[in-house]
Amino acid sequence: MAEAVVIGVVARTGSAVAVALSGPADAPRFRARREFGLTRPGLEAQPYHAAAGLDLAAAAQLIGQVGRTAEEAAAAGLRSVADLLPAGARTEVAVVVKAVSVPDRLPDILRSHAWMHAAEGVLYRQAVLAAAQECGWTPRAVERSSLPEAAPDLAELGRAAGRPWRHIEKDAARAALVILAETHTWR
Repeated sequence: MAEAVVIGVVARTGSAVAVALSGPADAPRFRARREFGLTRPGLEAQPYHAAAGLDLAAAAQLIGQVGRTAEEAAAAGLRSVADLLPAGARTEVAVVVKAVSVPDRLPDILRSHAWMHAAEGVLYRQAVLAAAQECGWTPRAVERSSLPEAAPDLAELGRAAGRPWRHIEKDAARAALVILAETHTWR
């Protein structure tokens, strides 16, 4: 029977950190970790900020280009994590998200610095979720507020992973643990 693996991901502006765990949530095993970019050289990492001075058509084009590039880069990054996993592992991807309210209309977003930041966060998280689906894995959004406060195995997972074991890696691992707890009966 194929091993079940969850890749927890935290996306931020222009990059993401992924931590892969397997096993039941009460005895998780560290499998892999990878940090990968979600942009390419010459392309704005903060597209809404860069679009603020453009006409709406050019702004929409720039934001769309960054979104497509982020999705392609996320797929490549997730595949690079999967390459480190056991062959045939059944994989889900847990992306840490947070509830934000962003206007539907681009002109409204571009009028507010806070909305530009929020929209960029949504763009990168959505790119990772879409990339997971494109790769044939089940994408799962895990609300930041639902991450367990203290996971007893977090320190042990950090020792297995080695340095760095920053807050971002811990959040990615905690997201994977949420899905492992929900899917402990995978068969």
